Formats: sequence, C-alpha cells, structure tokens
Amino acid sequence: MKPVEKMAARILARHKLSPPYDLDDLAKEYGTVEYIHIPFKADGITIGIGGEEKPQIIIDDSAPDTRKKFTLAHELGHIIIPWHTGTIVSHIECIRTNIEYEEMESEANSFAAELLIPNAWLLKIQNDFIDFESFVKYVLDSTGASRDAVFIKLFNTIEFPIICAQINEFGEIIKHYRTRSVSITRDITGENVYAGDIFATEAFEEQFELLDRSYKVWKFKNVEINETDPRPWRVILSEILEETGRKDLLGRINAILPSQYQSHKEKTEIELCSLVIRAYDGRGGFDEVISHPLFPQYVIKRIRELVAKKKNK
Repeated sequence: MKPVEKMAARILARHKLSPPYDLDDLAKEYGTVEYIHIPFKADGITIGIGGEEKPQIIIDDSAPDTRKKFTLAHELGHIIIPWHTGTIVSHIECIRTNIEYEEMESEANSFAAELLIPNAWLLKIQNDFIDFESFVKYVLDSTGASRDAVFIKLFNTIEFPIICAQINEFGEIIKHYRTRSVSITRDITGENVYAGDIFATEAFEEQFELLDRSYKVWKFKNVEINETDPRPWRVILSEILEETGRKDLLGRINAILPSQYQSHKEKTEIELCSLVIRAYDGRGGFDEVISHPLFPQYVIKRIRELVAKKKNK
C-alpha cells in the first residue's frame, strides 16, 4: 500500500469504521463541511489546512452523489496528509497545472479510494459471494462510491484470477479489468464475446447488467495437477509439439514458464501451475498446445524442477 493509503486505513481503524459508514460524520471530526454551488470549475475546496482552527471543506453540491462523496473523502485526505497545507482547490480529474499540484491531487485520490473502499474490507468479504455481480453490487451499495472507482479498486485488490469486460450491444469488448493473479496479458479490446471462446483456459463465465452497462466476466480456476507421467518434461513437451505440429514454439514455451515462476514463486504449487498455464493463453498460437492433455504434466514437472533447484541453492 502507498503511504497515503496507510493513512486512510489508520483513520478507519482509529474510528473503528468499515463500510457502510457515515462519511460526513467522519469528516466533521476533522473539519467543517458545507455543500454549496461553486461558481467556477472545481469539485471541492479546503481552506485553512494546518492552521489553528478546523479546516473548512466546501463541496460543489451540483455534482452527482457518488462524485460528492469521493470529493469529500478526497478533501479529508488533504487535511490528513501532513504535507498538504494551506488552501487547496481540488479537481478529482486532475487538471495539468504543475507537478506539485498534480502530486497532491493524486495522493488525495489514493487516500479517498482507500477510505471509501478499504483493501482489508474487500479481502475480508471477497469469499462471501457466489457470483461477481453480487460482489460488485454489494460493494457499490455499501460504499456509495462510483462504479468506475469500485472497479479500479476491486481489480487492484482482490486475489481471485478474474477478467471483467465491459461490452457493447453487439458483444464487442469496450474496456476490461484484470486482477494481478490472471497472468493473461493480451489485449482483448475489440474482441466479440459471442463469436467463440475468448480464452483457451477453462473459466467460469458470467454476464450481467449494471445500470446502463453490460459486463462479461471470466473467473479462472486454480486446478491441482497430479504428476502421473514418469517421463522427463523434455520428452513430454517434444510429444506435445509433435502432435500439435507446433515445434516452432519450443523456444517461447521454454522461456515463458521460468519467467512466470520467477514472478510468482511465492505462490502455492496449485496457484503457480494455474498461473503458468494461463500465461500461455492468447500468446500467438499456443491454444492447441495448452489444450493438449499432456501439457499439465509438462508444467508440473518443470515447476517442481525449478522449486527443487531453488531449495538446493
């Protein structure tokens, strides 16, 4: 976590708060709060940060409720972050003026996101839902944050291997989010979810509507692999490439696996093998190879060999 996110987490811990909670009540502990029309382009203003009196927070009352809530959390960030002082006119979508101002606005945005949608809370509740739609809607209802803010925070925090794509009325992917544990790197923007399988690796699929947007979700499975083939991994890989006619992929296959192992070697064996297999998905013609019934044997044998080498160092 960033230092400013830790500050937000400490504020919540000090006041024993987790969503849903009353942000206005919390803000009034640190400043006076007023909602009025701001007659120029600004989301909020905080006056007197670092002075003897409580700072004054002004929020533009013409903004949507979700934006007003984020702005209030953002202004509270300016008050709490110790190197933010004086009077600050805030633009949540930071306007380029100077580097110092951009840095302060970025820090206040990070503080606000953690205050409204705490990492620890997300990790605590992530296993409580049978589908992703229910999870997202619960977070939205509990936090009062905007849809975009919730999606960004979710996919920077949760541990499940998930890709979520916003699609248009024709099924074309407009934008997508992915968690760090997915390891599939290709850009799927523009692909059509109705034209066939987007991914070769097995996933639970879900589709839902959220206000005026449609989403398609792939939640990938971590699968335990039992080592059943006694042959060395080189022999197994040679057979896979012979049967799929993809001997041209030998060098790339052997390069991707150790690279993924180095990036994720703290994971369990099940997580690591699943991450490695997903890392081949969509990388230019690997679909036949990773769909071959012997491919998991190649993966588990190479992973165990790399783990053994690490232990013997």
